Amino acid sequence: MHTTASQRLLAIALPSHASVADQGTAVLLQVRQGTLEVVVTVPRSVREWFVNASDVESGASAGDWCDYDGYDASGIECRDADMAKDVLDFVNRLLSRELKLESRGRTKLLWKASEVWEQAVPFWMGSGAT
Repeated sequence: MHTTASQRLLAIALPSHASVADQGTAVLLQVRQGTLEVVVTVPRSVREWFVNASDVESGASAGDWCDYDGYDASGIECRDADMAKDVLDFVNRLLSRELKLESRGRTKLLWKASEVWEQAVPFWMGSGAT
């Protein structure tokens, strides 16, 4: 089984500050903005994905993950489609927005949407809704 999200991530058109690599068991998307590096990891055979953001100068980092199995009775195809949509929505926002790490309290990855900084990682229900 190969998740739809991992297959779509390999096919996405990327700007010059991003790259994607097939690591065999997972697909990795790497995005760089200045000293900030964000890596999105999507396993090929498991319905889960991970985001790790770090500032290469300061060492500050933030990360989170999502999984899609074992929470309800929805079918595999439905969960696979939900995950693919969530990953691609996140990646599209990641690629098109200004990013920064905020280290007050728990470190967070923020992205700028409509002149407002929103929390991207750790994930929360309002994340990226715009």
